[in-house]
Amino acid sequence: MDIFQTSGFWYFLIPVVIGILFWYDGKSTRDEKKHMLDLFKSNKNLSLRIQKELSELIEKHNCHNSIAFPERNLTYKVYLEMITEEHINRLSDDMYDNLKNSKLSKPSVATHINSLSTQNDNLILMEIDLKRISKTMENKGNFFVL
Repeated sequence: MDIFQTSGFWYFLIPVVIGILFWYDGKSTRDEKKHMLDLFKSNKNLSLRIQKELSELIEKHNCHNSIAFPERNLTYKVYLEMITEEHINRLSDDMYDNLKNSKLSKPSVATHINSLSTQNDNLILMEIDLKRISKTMENKGNFFVL
């Protein structure tokens, strides 16, 4: 095992091991970034679907000025406007491109994933509530509070 005692072996082995570690860490970050971008697209599509369903519900039942949230005196129309504005501010194509093209650290990607996961959970709850309200309006013909 004289090879372990030669400096040439160690000068070769150490950079190879470091290179493999950097490659693995970079691959992991790329995979997490891909997950983050997929989650962003999913949230964007879900938000657009909610906006469309709410808009159709408002038009079908002509409930533009009906109160959706009595505790805040918020109408369905204003609620739709708020959802649309939130979509523009947080799920725009520019924001996606910015995330896609930026060099993000692993902790930064993790933070974005956590935020997008929370947003996804909230959007799913909104979609469930919207379907429940739509069914109630169909069955009873009256308005239901969100």
